Amino acid sequence: MTPLLSCRASEALRRACPVLDTGESMKQMQKEKEVVISRAIWSFIARKSKESGMKKINTVFLLFITAFIFITLMISVGGCATMQTKEIKDEINNLSFSHDGKKVLFDRCRDEGCQIQVYDLETGELAAYQSPANERWTMAKQSYDGKKIVFSIIPEGEKYLDLTQMQIAVMDVDGKNYKKLTSDPLPKIYPTFSHSGKKILYVKAGRIRKQGRTPASDYDAWEVDIETGKETRLTKFEYMYMSSVCYFPDDERFLYQAEGPFAFPGLDFHKDAEGRFQDVKAALAMIGEEAHKRKIHLVGTLVMKRGDLFPQSPYVFDEFNPKRPLLSKDGTRLFVEAAGESGKFYLYSPDGNHRLVHHAGSVDSVAISPDGALLGICRNDSIFVMRVSDDAYYRGIFLRRFKDWDDKVLKMPYLRLLSEKPLRILNR
Repeated sequence: MTPLLSCRASEALRRACPVLDTGESMKQMQKEKEVVISRAIWSFIARKSKESGMKKINTVFLLFITAFIFITLMISVGGCATMQTKEIKDEINNLSFSHDGKKVLFDRCRDEGCQIQVYDLETGELAAYQSPANERWTMAKQSYDGKKIVFSIIPEGEKYLDLTQMQIAVMDVDGKNYKKLTSDPLPKIYPTFSHSGKKILYVKAGRIRKQGRTPASDYDAWEVDIETGKETRLTKFEYMYMSSVCYFPDDERFLYQAEGPFAFPGLDFHKDAEGRFQDVKAALAMIGEEAHKRKIHLVGTLVMKRGDLFPQSPYVFDEFNPKRPLLSKDGTRLFVEAAGESGKFYLYSPDGNHRLVHHAGSVDSVAISPDGALLGICRNDSIFVMRVSDDAYYRGIFLRRFKDWDDKVLKMPYLRLLSEKPLRILNR
C-alpha cells in the first residue's frame, strides 16, 4: 500500500492523491493557535500593566482571565466566525470536456469522499458517478461519440490509496455496462478513447519504487482493446514523466509529452533487481549520444506511430518550450502551454507565429473541447471556460462564494456557483 503523502509519481498521481486529514494537521493547527493566543495575552498584560501601573495589577489579571476564558471557548468551537472544528474540504481537478463540448467532467473531493462529476455548462445541472466505498475513480474522459466514459480506478483504504493496483475501466455514460479492462499491478493514468471507440490509450508505469520522492517511474504509452482486453506497449523509453496522450483521427498515430527517458531500443543497460541503474550518468549519456547520432527527439511534445520504434517531432517551438499539449478531435489544432510563463496558452502555427489564446496564471489541469473552440482551465476551487476565438469568458464556476459575490455576478453574468451535491448519481 502506498501512503497518500508520497503520491508524487507524476502530476496525475499527485492530483489523484490529496493528503487525507489523519488528525495530525488539526493538532498542529491547535498548537499554532495556542502559541498565537499566548503571545497575544501576554502582550495584552504587558501593555495594560504599563498603562495602569502596579496598583491596578489585579484588574489586569481579571481582564487576563476573562480574555483567556473567552478565547479558549472560541477555540473549542472552532472560531467565532465559522463555529466549526475544521473547514470542509472541497477540491476539484482533472478536467475534461464532453464529446459535444456542452459539459465538463472533473474529479471532486469533499470530506465525505470523491466523485467524478459532470457539469452542464448551459443549464448548470450537476450530476456524478459514484465509486464503491473501497475505490476512487479519477481522470474520466468521454468517448468521441459520447456513448461511454473511461477512467482510472485506485483501490482506497482508510488512510491509503493503493497505487500499485490502479486499473482502467469503461462504462456507458448512464453508468451501465461497467467493465474493468486491465488487471496487472502497476499505476495507469491519463486514459483516453480512440476515435473508433474500440481502444483505450493510457500511460503506465514500469515499476514501483521502494524509495525516492516518487512511488513509480519508467512510464510508457500503452493501449488496450476494449473487446478483447489485450494490452499493447507502444513506446519503450521508460520515461520519468509522461502525459497528454491523445490519438490522431487515424488511430495509428498519437501525441504525447515526455521527459527523462531511461531506456533506448537496442541499448542494453545494467540494472539491479529493483530496476535501478548501476551508473545513471553513464546510461543517460549513452541515450543522449545515440539519440543525437540518429537525430531522434525523445523529449518534449512528440508524435508516435503504432509499430514504430522512435517518435517524430513535427512541431517546432523556437520561442519557448511547450508543455500540456492539447489536440482537437480532427487533429488540426494543437494548443500548448509555454513552460515557465505562468499559464500562457498558445495555438500552434507551423510558421512559428503561435497565437496567445489565454494567460491563465497557475493552473492544476487544462482541457480543450473536441472541436477546439473552448479552453478549460481548472484550479482546485474553480473552473474557467474561455472561447478560443476571442479569449472571452464563457463560464466561471466556483466552489465557494467570494467577497462581493452578488455584485460580481451582476457585472460578470458568466459566473456560476457549483452545487454542493449533485442532482443525480448517473451509475445508480
